[in-house]
Amino acid sequence: MAESTANDAAFYRRLNIALLAGYGGAAMAAYFLLPLLIHRQGVTWAWLLLPLVLASNGYWATLHEAIHGQLLTGAGANRRAGRVLAILWGSSFRLLRFGHLMHHRFNRHALDRPDCYDPARDRPAAARLRFYGEILGGLYLLELLTPLLYLLPRTLVEGLVARVYAGDEGAMPRLRQLALQTLAGAEGVAEIRRDALLAWGLILLALWAWGAYWPAFALFLIGRGLLVSLTDNVYHYATPLDRVEFAYNLRLPRPLQALFLNMNMHRVHHRHMQAPWWQLPHFFAADRDGYDGSFMRGLARQARGPVPAASARRDTPA
Repeated sequence: MAESTANDAAFYRRLNIALLAGYGGAAMAAYFLLPLLIHRQGVTWAWLLLPLVLASNGYWATLHEAIHGQLLTGAGANRRAGRVLAILWGSSFRLLRFGHLMHHRFNRHALDRPDCYDPARDRPAAARLRFYGEILGGLYLLELLTPLLYLLPRTLVEGLVARVYAGDEGAMPRLRQLALQTLAGAEGVAEIRRDALLAWGLILLALWAWGAYWPAFALFLIGRGLLVSLTDNVYHYATPLDRVEFAYNLRLPRPLQALFLNMNMHRVHHRHMQAPWWQLPHFFAADRDGYDGSFMRGLARQARGPVPAASARRDTPA
């Protein structure tokens, strides 16, 4: 058994390297190789952007492994790989990592529940606008634009971070402290600035490379943003606000489950957040867990819009 586990780990380490190379190479192809082919051989090559868009959730799942320190062996190599993937995603690894790990630590905190609102404080129309805006690409837009704010003087950055995490509700004081340490310290600001310059430098170079065909590249960015934004909160829609470990397990066809690197077993992932993606089916079986419904129905449920916070208490999808 131990030998089998070691063999599995070695195999999946090699597979992770292939995923890193494949997704990184595909992103560079979208940025620079396809426009070269289009200018030389015709616009038909632009159709290759479509499969790259459809693979966006796989790209994010691979980046997600780096966020959890499981993509490559060794913290340094893993972090470098994560930064490369994040920059080619158009963002900063430090920002994405902090946001995601805080989602695990303080799941459903005040900034982590776009699907809920307080009727005593929020207007339903404003809550719907915010929710639909986020799941229809707004989340990715934030990931793209937030690093640019780090080009401001550090004192302004610190003030912005404190303002974003303002308030005394629940975990917010602790979150604010961690955010100021991680995202507003000298080291963090310098790193995010470098990432912003690299990410946006590549985007602007790509737009230049695409030339008159730049709308095709813009649609590529919009498509990847839409797919990832739409699926980001599907595992937490209307789930209890007071259960940090809770999420839905949502059934996917095997090919899509492979693309998502088993992230549809989301409750298992929250319960075993340090387990690599390839071990999640093992824990799913060992925990005698089950599915709460289908992934596609989960996506459709989001069309109902945000719910009052008091009604967000369902252990199973309604």
